[in-house]
Amino acid sequence: MPFEQAVHRVVLPNGCVALLAEQPTLPVVALYAIVAYGSRYESENQAGLASLLGDMLDEGTEQLAAQDLALAIEATGARLNTFGGYTRSGLSLTALRDDFPRLLTIAADLLRHSRFPEDRFAPCQARRLAQLQSRADDTRTVASDAFDALVYPGHPAGRPIVGYETTVARLTVEDLRAAYARFFVPNNLLIAIVGDLPVAEMERRLMEVFADWEPAPDFLLPTVPPVQRQTAPHGQVLSRPDKEQIHILLGHLGITRTHPDYHALRVMDVILGDSPGMTARIPRILRDDLGLAYTTYANITATAGVDPGRFVAYIGTSPEHQTKAIAAIRDEIERMRQELVAPEELAAAKAYLTGSFVFNFETNAQRALFLIETEIHGLGDDYAQRYPELIDAVTAEEVLRVSQAHLNPAALTTVIAGPVSSGAGA
Repeated sequence: MPFEQAVHRVVLPNGCVALLAEQPTLPVVALYAIVAYGSRYESENQAGLASLLGDMLDEGTEQLAAQDLALAIEATGARLNTFGGYTRSGLSLTALRDDFPRLLTIAADLLRHSRFPEDRFAPCQARRLAQLQSRADDTRTVASDAFDALVYPGHPAGRPIVGYETTVARLTVEDLRAAYARFFVPNNLLIAIVGDLPVAEMERRLMEVFADWEPAPDFLLPTVPPVQRQTAPHGQVLSRPDKEQIHILLGHLGITRTHPDYHALRVMDVILGDSPGMTARIPRILRDDLGLAYTTYANITATAGVDPGRFVAYIGTSPEHQTKAIAAIRDEIERMRQELVAPEELAAAKAYLTGSFVFNFETNAQRALFLIETEIHGLGDDYAQRYPELIDAVTAEEVLRVSQAHLNPAALTTVIAGPVSSGAGA
């Protein structure tokens, strides 16, 4: 079972939501603490702000310098990570049971009192700018960014989470402090704790470090515009004559995580192009049968989230295989929409999904992250138990239906990057 004990949902008086589960197998406790803040809520001229804030979250508080924080973590062998992503920012902590109470105090200090010191900001910003310059040399990443920009025009999902050199260079430490003050409030905080502590003690410890944190009475998340799936094909060619390989992405807007077709599409993904081994069609045919690539895949559910993710088919191949590779991917997308999948394909896909599901719960940190995901998307506290049944219930007819509903080969975005002419057709 993913959780040996029941999961308890607790709402603190200041609005903080906590998901607590005792897992006594090992003397380890894991915590995830996230706020609804990320690049989704940035303005375009501040792209990269949330990501940089996440990097700097552990650079010192009002009580502890960055070096003291690092030494406190290192002395216990614990793992502390801070992050800023697309929809969420925060931290994760994994510690031995006996060390957890003290380290929880440190984690709470970071969430409440990080101060983003001036002398730490410039080096962090410089490192990020160097990373962005290096990123610009990665053709596959450049192609993926261009694909997102076409699929999500004018939407935050169309921008890299890490931002751009021009926007990151303009950020100031005051920008970070202002975003932190606005979004890091208890009534925007979600915490999951899983490990070898009684739930009552987990709740008591949380009350000790968070009870006196006043909520923000007028807190509201910024409004994010909806995004619509394209109705006509789009294309872009990015010439990189100094590279040897071309990177091709085809696809369009996908689905949200809460879409009722999610589980049928998850099965479709495994059959079409998103499983290890020899079962997925696109890797088997393009890589193994035709010898066009080492890396190729396709999926629609991998990026499904609060906003619709992307349906994308990818292949990295030699320039001379461009036309053949695109045609082969299009053929497999169309075949998925025209034919019932074979019984053995369906059985293999469902067996893979239900059999591999347990690997999402190998550690308490994975279990805590799972609780965060189920809460954010409203999947229900029994989702771990229901998931195998939801997958097993998918039929070949349902896979055909969702393929026809959600795959549109007549209106694909196609991005090609590498040693090709910028005038070449996408």
